[in-house]
Amino acid sequence: MTDGGTPINKLIEMRHKEYNLIKDTYCPLLNEIVYFNNKGFYHATHDGRGKIRGELDARMRLHLLPYIATVIKKSNQFGSPARIIPNNSPNSKTGHELIFYELRHSLNTHKTISVILRKQGNGQLHYFSVKYARKQNRLR
Repeated sequence: MTDGGTPINKLIEMRHKEYNLIKDTYCPLLNEIVYFNNKGFYHATHDGRGKIRGELDARMRLHLLPYIATVIKKSNQFGSPARIIPNNSPNSKTGHELIFYELRHSLNTHKTISVILRKQGNGQLHYFSVKYARKQNRLR
């Protein structure tokens, strides 16, 4: 699947339509349903500070969007321990505790995809981000 020739605005429009068709997905690893909202799609084109991502980074994330439900359904490993940001932390802009989970799944022998899920306070677990997984250092 190559989309390097598609203008970025058309690619965003196309992927947004596809993203809106994704159904809430059960995650066996967390034993919870993952919900999809506009924050997840927004993060594909904007970073955590709300700044527009560079075109190559945005294209990579937009390219991976069709795989997120598969990663959520089939992942059997965390990419890292859950990251918890307390509600009184300056990093918690919402005033709620934030929990981030990183799920990993290999689609083939060469590429592993990392999907980030987020939970705000007692809210629903929702899709937040996607990227290629970094190689893990092996423990000695």
